[in-house]
Amino acid sequence: MSKAEGDVTHPNVKILTVPEAQALADRLFSRSQSTLFAASPEVRRDLCIASRAIRSMLHEIDRIASRCENEAHRLRALQIDVGGC
Repeated sequence: MSKAEGDVTHPNVKILTVPEAQALADRLFSRSQSTLFAASPEVRRDLCIASRAIRSMLHEIDRIASRCENEAHRLRALQIDVGGC
């Protein structure tokens, strides 16, 4: 994910790239399946939900970005028929 021009971010906030967010989702899911948390079903569920939430947001961002790219292409290629003037 990229930072928009002019956005102000607190200096202690780390900005994740899409691959980093995907890797984080992978790690959270792996930990949710780990026997380490077998005695803590709430923690396992929370890790799994967090992983799914990250993946869902990334998917939605990708879907909307794709739609915006298609629309931008249509606007750049716009031709106006002024033949009746």
